[in-house]
Amino acid sequence: MDIRQRNAEFFDRLDRASSLILANLLWAVLSIPLVTLPAATAGLFATVAPLARGGHAEVFRDFFGGMRLYWKKATVIGLIDVLIGAWIAFNVLIFQRMDIAQPLTLLSQSTTLFVALAALMVNLYLWPLLVTFDQPLRSLLANALRLTFAHPAWSIGMLAVALVLIFLSLFLPSAFLVVGLVSVIAWLICWAAWRVIRRYVAEEERAKLEM
Repeated sequence: MDIRQRNAEFFDRLDRASSLILANLLWAVLSIPLVTLPAATAGLFATVAPLARGGHAEVFRDFFGGMRLYWKKATVIGLIDVLIGAWIAFNVLIFQRMDIAQPLTLLSQSTTLFVALAALMVNLYLWPLLVTFDQPLRSLLANALRLTFAHPAWSIGMLAVALVLIFLSLFLPSAFLVVGLVSVIAWLICWAAWRVIRRYVAEEERAKLEM
């Protein structure tokens, strides 16, 4: 490997790292009003998804373009997640008043845990799908659900890694969250999800997406 190639690889990695940092900063600022959190998350995924597929990103174009294109669908996804989260939280409160030894309680707890894990895993596919394919929201939800249960071991592994990173972030200074941690987690989600999604994409379209 000659010095030119090494320099090219170094600057390519530097460009990718700076893109992740800048996208993370934009996400952190634009998520401050909670109502814009889904749109900002769509912008973040629209920026990091090409990087996870081995391509390049133009941060401002991809971030704000993603917000503009996907804010409606992202907001609906966010509302669905909030409703599911509220249902789970309500169930947890109810469980505190129930006899844990009762079969109905065990069944309810198992059902709630299954729904919580399934919702989290579906989201791991849903956001990369949202910013990659132009599909109706119903199709995106259906495809994310199919991928989750068609590849359960991979989906569980994705979720475990994401949760471990989120857990570790609780012990890091808040500056890490602002500077790059969220982008790194989003990149890993997109990278892992693409390993599955690409199997169902036509070769010609896959080649375009991986450029």
